[in-house]
Amino acid sequence: MANIMSRVGPGIMLAATAVGVSHLVYSTQAGGNYGFSLSALIVLIVLLKYPAFRFAVDYASATGHSLVTGYSKISRLALAWLAVGFFVDMFIATGAVALVTAGLMISVFKLPFSGPQVAVGLMVISAAVLLNGQYSKAERIVKILVLVFSVLAIIATIFSLPLLGSEDRGLFASLTPDRSLALFVIAMAGWMPMPTNGAIMYSKWICEKRKAVGDSFDHRGAMTDFKVGYGLTLLLALCFLTMGTAVLFETGRDVPASAAGFAAELFGIFTTVIGNWVYPIIAVAGVAVIWSTQIALMDAAPRVSARLFSVIKGEPDDAPSRYTTFLIIQVIGVTIMVLFLMGGFTKFLYFATSMGFVASPAIAYYNYRAVTSADVAAEFRPERSMVIWSWTGIIVLTAFALAFLWSSLG
Repeated sequence: MANIMSRVGPGIMLAATAVGVSHLVYSTQAGGNYGFSLSALIVLIVLLKYPAFRFAVDYASATGHSLVTGYSKISRLALAWLAVGFFVDMFIATGAVALVTAGLMISVFKLPFSGPQVAVGLMVISAAVLLNGQYSKAERIVKILVLVFSVLAIIATIFSLPLLGSEDRGLFASLTPDRSLALFVIAMAGWMPMPTNGAIMYSKWICEKRKAVGDSFDHRGAMTDFKVGYGLTLLLALCFLTMGTAVLFETGRDVPASAAGFAAELFGIFTTVIGNWVYPIIAVAGVAVIWSTQIALMDAAPRVSARLFSVIKGEPDDAPSRYTTFLIIQVIGVTIMVLFLMGGFTKFLYFATSMGFVASPAIAYYNYRAVTSADVAAEFRPERSMVIWSWTGIIVLTAFALAFLWSSLG
């Protein structure tokens, strides 16, 4: 078991970034509001984004560099898209996750502070944990938290199965196409299982893992690690969809709009399906796993942003990292955002996820360009079937993004 755990890492970090808003919030809301009606869409979105993340493994394994280097060799426009994507991760996405984490902590520990105040405190504590910039420390913390929570989530899902359809409740909603449904679907797809810029972070984590353990983490090992992590994101998404359907759908219970209220409802799902005795366990595990999402984002976003800054300046690969500097910038930026620029928990989450969704097609396209470039040996380039899969995802995600922009401006 210890040997297996030592071979995985970046994939679990990837899963940690997914468990946050997309799973705890949107998957649960999808089940509570629409039953299993959106289950096929969740699976579809995860499949459409798969090539973008797969190419991160191929590129990093083939070149020994993250996709930031690949983007720098494509065009300045590619770097500009990357910069936009990591503005989302550095500030907007991290701020959204910090607020969800704060909501869980307020609910569990009955803290006499507002969500933004607790979010800022958590940002500072997380930054202190990561300050020396060691990837291995972040990986160890996240790996334990995600795996423990995953086991609990699967157990809770099994316990919830007898509640499905109880008291003559249905399992599927009669969907009426309208603006509210469209906006929810687009926002959910933005972070299901996570924004595609997560592939850039993943490529950087692969490079850091290879620095830590050497060539033992080869392409084959990286692919196994990726399949474990990416598969776990889909499994957990369906778990929370199932629990939301079993406990909330057609019961008259509303999914709260506030972070603390949502946290209380989320923990209520676990106590409903398992029993009140599980509350201390799931409360601590829930806080821990959403904190792992924050840790993962706060490790990766400054790390990638520092590398992006070096590439823009034309510095060599072995230039000193500015990880600490960008970590401090991130804390300051998120603090300003959640204290002064946020219009409400639900609106802020919608804005964060929608921004990630709009950037998805471009990130998917440039990941394809990078992995098919001359820098990548033929053995690492995608086969024809994967190329078709990739272009299908790019086209569908582009259509969704254009539909979102049209509906938002209309």
